[in-house]
Amino acid sequence: MSGRLARVVRCVCLLGTALLLFSQGARADLSIVGTRFIYPQGLAALSIRVGNLGTAPLLLQTWLDKGDASVDPSRLAVPFVLSPPLSRLDPQQSAVLSLRHSGEPLPADRESLFWLNFLEVPALRPLSSNQLSLSYRLRMKLLYRPKGLPGRADEAARQLGWSLQATAQAGGAATLSVSNPTPYYVSLARLDVGDQYPPMTVQGITVEPFGSARLPLPAAPVLSGGAAEIRYQVVLDSGETLSGSVQVHL
Repeated sequence: MSGRLARVVRCVCLLGTALLLFSQGARADLSIVGTRFIYPQGLAALSIRVGNLGTAPLLLQTWLDKGDASVDPSRLAVPFVLSPPLSRLDPQQSAVLSLRHSGEPLPADRESLFWLNFLEVPALRPLSSNQLSLSYRLRMKLLYRPKGLPGRADEAARQLGWSLQATAQAGGAATLSVSNPTPYYVSLARLDVGDQYPPMTVQGITVEPFGSARLPLPAAPVLSGGAAEIRYQVVLDSGETLSGSVQVHL
């Protein structure tokens, strides 16, 4: 085998070994019961259940932010206390975190949005194990819900206002606007716009209370009967999704 070919084969083997190690080590062992959390006004404390599904201990760090994931946690000021902020979870161990509102006033006519952060730090492996260790960070929504808000959160998506406008850009682009007249945050896991195949899809849209969102589309959707169909999946309080649709005229 020539020297050059041997070097190529050696590089391919090293790459394959690295990918194998990555696939073996790149696995999160932290489990969290729930996908989003609701904190009703007046609640003494909210319990968040976590666990370690792995075979090695892990370190869990937790904190809250107001929406900017890049801010240093030590510089954050949020009206909640999440304890313990740092905990060790042994293999197959579960624990309960306690979230408490500090009592700081928050808007009474609408929900307030915060983000829960969970940082999983795996145990250090012996250097001889040749295993890749990664830290995982999860962010989940926390909604503070005041008492006496009108309507129901799970029905807020039905009150959204939709409009579709063609833009002056070349290629027939369009803008989809959605407005929220309710005091609840509406989280849209997925939007499919128009009748073409494959449909134009937008994911992960949150429309704030009494606010709106503008979504640029790469092209104007195909009209059927003078209107485009918007199919959406909205996230409910339980974390489940509910599907719906609406006709929007261009």
